Amino acid sequence: MIAAVALLLAAGPPLPEAAPLFLALEATPEQVALGDLVEVRLVVEHDARDVYSLPAFDPSPMETPKRAATTRSRRSDLGGGKARTEFELTLVDYATLEPRVPDLTLAVSGPEGARQLSIRGRPLKFRSLVAEEGATSPERAHHGPKPPVAVKVRSFRWAWILGALALALAFFVARKRFGRRTPAAETPAQAFADDLALERLAALRTDAAWSRGQGRGAIFALSEIVRGYLGARLQFNALDLTSDELVAELRRRRLIGLDLAALIEELRWEDLVKFAKVEPTAEECLAGIDLSESLIRHTRPLRAIPGKAA
Repeated sequence: MIAAVALLLAAGPPLPEAAPLFLALEATPEQVALGDLVEVRLVVEHDARDVYSLPAFDPSPMETPKRAATTRSRRSDLGGGKARTEFELTLVDYATLEPRVPDLTLAVSGPEGARQLSIRGRPLKFRSLVAEEGATSPERAHHGPKPPVAVKVRSFRWAWILGALALALAFFVARKRFGRRTPAAETPAQAFADDLALERLAALRTDAAWSRGQGRGAIFALSEIVRGYLGARLQFNALDLTSDELVAELRRRRLIGLDLAALIEELRWEDLVKFAKVEPTAEECLAGIDLSESLIRHTRPLRAIPGKAA
C-alpha cells in the first residue's frame, strides 16, 4: 500500500477523540501505477482555540526503502471562533499492488486538553502497466521497450587499407621530389623572440585600445609581451611569476643592457593598473610601450646581419 504508516504518538492510554466541525480527505489521482506520485489533501475545520498537527511518519522497516512522504500544513482563521487547518502529503510507493491512502491520526491540543483525531484511509485504484501491454485500444496500450532490430553495418576495412596504401605512396613521391636539402639562400629567416616582441608592441601602438576606453587591457597585453620576451631571452617562465619574483630572477641572471630600476618602476605601475584597477591615460600607455621597446632593443642578442660580415 502507498503508506501503511504508524504515527509517532506519545506512549500511554489512547487519547479521547476530537470532534471537528468539518473534515474532508481528497487523493489525486484516484488511479495509480507503481511509482506514481499521489497528492493527498486533508481539510479540517475546528474550534479556533484548538491546534491540529500531523505527527511525523514512522514507516515499518519493510516499507522504509519503498516509500517517500512529504508533509505540508497551513492554518487560516475563518472568524466567529472557527479555524481551518489544511494538510498536504505527497506519497509514492514501489512495493505493493494494492495502493491506498493511509490511516492518519492528528494530534489535537486546546482548552479541553490533549486529544486525537483518527481518520480512516481508503483504497485507490491500481493501474497495471503490464496488463495494458495487451490492451486492444492503442491509446490505452503500454508499448514498453521495442525489441532489438538488426542493423547492417557496412565494413570499411578495404577502404582503410587502400587509403593507407595511397597515403604511403604519396609520402614516398613527396620525399623523392622534395627530400633534397634547401639551399641556404632559400631558408626562411628564423623568427626571434625580440623581433616578435617588437612586432607585437608596434601592433599594440597602432591598435590604440586606450582611445576606446580599454587602456587596462592594453597594459595587460604590454606586460605579457615584455614578460614573454624576458622569459624567452633568459630561458625561464616569466609569465607565471609575480613582479617581485620576476625582479629577483632578473637580479640573479643579470641581463646585460637591462635598466632594472626603470623596469621595477614600470612593474609597480602595471600592478596598480592590473590589481588596483587604475585606468591609465593614453600618455601613460604610450610611455609604457616606449619603455618596453627600449628595453628590448638594449637587451636583444647580437646577431649577424644577412649579407654582411658578423
